[in-house]
Amino acid sequence: MRSVIVYKSPELLEKVEKVLLDLGHEVKSLPKPSRSLESFDFIVSIGGDGTILSILQEVRRCPPIFGINSGKIGYLTHSNSTDFEDKIRIALKKFETEKFERVKCSCGDSDCLALNEIAFFGKERGKLTEITIKIDSEEVDRIRCDGIIAATQIGSTAYSFSAGGPVVEPYHPSIIIVPVAPFRFGWRPFVVRMDRIVEFEAKNPGLVIADGKKIFEAKRVTITKSDFPAVFFKRDDRIKRVFQIIRRIE
Repeated sequence: MRSVIVYKSPELLEKVEKVLLDLGHEVKSLPKPSRSLESFDFIVSIGGDGTILSILQEVRRCPPIFGINSGKIGYLTHSNSTDFEDKIRIALKKFETEKFERVKCSCGDSDCLALNEIAFFGKERGKLTEITIKIDSEEVDRIRCDGIIAATQIGSTAYSFSAGGPVVEPYHPSIIIVPVAPFRFGWRPFVVRMDRIVEFEAKNPGLVIADGKKIFEAKRVTITKSDFPAVFFKRDDRIKRVFQIIRRIE
């Protein structure tokens, strides 16, 4: 099978290449992800969650990803620098995968995908912006805030969590709507099904940020379930992993 390694940490690269070659796979290594990743049978990521998110920024059709954590949190990864050899051998032997929905953010002819979240902010720092929230074309609220987040259940432990959003288990496809610094007492985040159509509209053009990367400017954005899920090698302890991550953050 054709494999590709995307690495942020070159220290592990040789060891990972050797394991894959010993298992009979073709191997290519890239220091930065590109759209060419779609043509491989599977991807090995050496880095942290940010490395995996950068891979997903480049691909629509997603080959299965195996993550080796050399970062801090490693919520999306499968192993670390000390135990990856056994775990990658087992994963490739079983070749069991799982899919997690991504969201698509659209504005006119522009769109982007995100696994964790779409964030929509006013362009002027330190200034509140009024954002109208619609779900399935129905206006549900208007709120003054610094910005607003539409997170997936996978992203519920990321930026959404730091903004006061709830933790949602990874196998419950959801869009979590969380305002950032809302100018209203008692406003709480809420969760809708992934197949809802969520719209944010501001009085003035704002910034659209997908998984931490600024994508484009827009006055109105539509967020829907993407047709291109993220695909990972299966991790049997993924639910337990959520609680481990939260305890570590606290």
